[in-house]
Amino acid sequence: MAEQGRETGAGLKEEFRFSPRPNRAAEIAWTNWGEEAFRRAEAEGKPVLLSISAVWCHWCHVMDETSYSDPAVIELVNRLYVPVRVDSDRNPDLNRRYNQGGWPTTAFLDHRGNLLAGATYIPPETMRTALQRIADLYREHQVDIDLVQPDSSPLPSPPRGLDLAMVEETGAAVLRAWDRMYGGLGREPKFPQVEALELALGLYADEGYGEYLVFARTTLEAMIRGNLMDKVEGGFFRYSTTRDWSVPHYEKMLADNAGLIPVLLKAYALTGAEAFRRTATETAAFILHTLSDGRERLYGSQDADEEYYLLDAAGRKGLNPPPVDRTVYADQAARAAAALLQAGIALAKDEYYSLGLSALEWLWSRAFQPGEGMAHYLDETGRPRRRGLLEDGVEAAMAFLAAYGYSGDRRWMERARELIELVAERHWREDEPLFLDVSPGHELPGLKPLPAELPAQSRAAQALLTLWAYGGGDHWRELAGRALEAIAPAAPAYGFMAAPFALAVDLYLRGPLIIRLSGPKTAGTSSMLKTAALSARARSTLIMGGETGIMEGKETAELCTVDRCVLRATGHEELKEALGIHPRVETGHGGLRHTTQAGKANGTAEGR
Repeated sequence: MAEQGRETGAGLKEEFRFSPRPNRAAEIAWTNWGEEAFRRAEAEGKPVLLSISAVWCHWCHVMDETSYSDPAVIELVNRLYVPVRVDSDRNPDLNRRYNQGGWPTTAFLDHRGNLLAGATYIPPETMRTALQRIADLYREHQVDIDLVQPDSSPLPSPPRGLDLAMVEETGAAVLRAWDRMYGGLGREPKFPQVEALELALGLYADEGYGEYLVFARTTLEAMIRGNLMDKVEGGFFRYSTTRDWSVPHYEKMLADNAGLIPVLLKAYALTGAEAFRRTATETAAFILHTLSDGRERLYGSQDADEEYYLLDAAGRKGLNPPPVDRTVYADQAARAAAALLQAGIALAKDEYYSLGLSALEWLWSRAFQPGEGMAHYLDETGRPRRRGLLEDGVEAAMAFLAAYGYSGDRRWMERARELIELVAERHWREDEPLFLDVSPGHELPGLKPLPAELPAQSRAAQALLTLWAYGGGDHWRELAGRALEAIAPAAPAYGFMAAPFALAVDLYLRGPLIIRLSGPKTAGTSSMLKTAALSARARSTLIMGGETGIMEGKETAELCTVDRCVLRATGHEELKEALGIHPRVETGHGGLRHTTQAGKANGTAEGR
């Protein structure tokens, strides 16, 4: 950790990444975020120009090719400013504090890091004027200028007791925002909103209210039929610029595609619609073939290229596809690996399962450091960078618990426990009580740890609750409940964006449905495992190798709450009915050779 400490104490040490198309942005004397940049700004009496960009961002590339390639802009920036360039994906904490509503962010700061002014994309002519005017004002009035200290921490509010009405309120917000003509939530731009879809499917499974299923089904169908999905090479684009899903923004993100796989599988389980199974398969295949090295690394994104994606298969033949960011982001890769594990079992695709498990092994061996937790990202050389960000520990722990559930290998349970203990030790703030987005000691110069935003707080609580569901101890449920109570007053203002909060509250109050599988398994014939992975029931938690007892030498499944078991089944059809899986869904052709032998090979884990 000494090396990482030096990096964060003095500032970032990252290479700059510009548009892949011709540009002159590198002629600006960019520097990393850090103490040196702000010392120089103070000594020279100059403001700081902060550019926050992303390698997948189309308008970031346009700004590199236009404004930052304009000779007058280059001269003004180099003469009047200390220019700092930051990668949004690699530094989400900086992005959170200074983002001006999109990418690129163009922010003007004083030498203490206070925000003076900001915007997103600024065209060359406007940029020239803004650079001169802000520099003049800063030079003449820097003592008197009205400064805004960026701070997006939630305002403290009295804790609110948790009840299922909170889950229903968020579900109602989803239905109010539902575009019944074109599917999706709201008007343009339209994003997939994975958590809202997951919540709607869960509420339908629990309550049978058909509106939830119609919303989820029509939205997914519209995304598949429309242009949000690449019909040639697979994968979903980031969002649609139009209400009818016809004109996408063309970058493809690992996080979006990974998030859609479990939702598509749940929709398939509930409806039996072949389109959802097929699309889940194609999305997992896109991750395997494009957003991974095929062995162990899961990559962050593929760049936008409108001209390329407007071509059909014949038109693309022989062309180089848009470049892929080969950075591995721990939080995104972990979530994607968990989705691949589920897809591999549910779809009987060993290549998906193997990649998911290998990716988690690689993250554990390369990104984890005892006593410090996960690195946020690993560059193309595999070097771990940046530690102390909440989401990395949370998402890795959730994925490790999924690996334990699907494989029966107890090592994954212990790894998840170690990570969650570090999250509780390093990020929990007892006085509020909330989780901090960056653990103290890992914040960048000029920044302070802030309470994480509601979605991240909710995911942290969900990780604690998942560990509790796997038998980790009741104290994890108690801590999760305190975090959820603390953020509950803020949830209504988020509307349907509070879906992560509602999912965590739902798990806290209703508890998990634990599916324990045990007994002899013949390689490649575990229909029970495939059925369990396709469960249509909400909050399903699979435990391979649980001690359910063997009935007449058959593979056995038990369905249990945390305190009692409600069913024992010895056939996949009986289990399929109990898990609410649609009759058209095929679960009888067996599972994976790799998976069904995992418990024997690695030491089968005990159940609760």
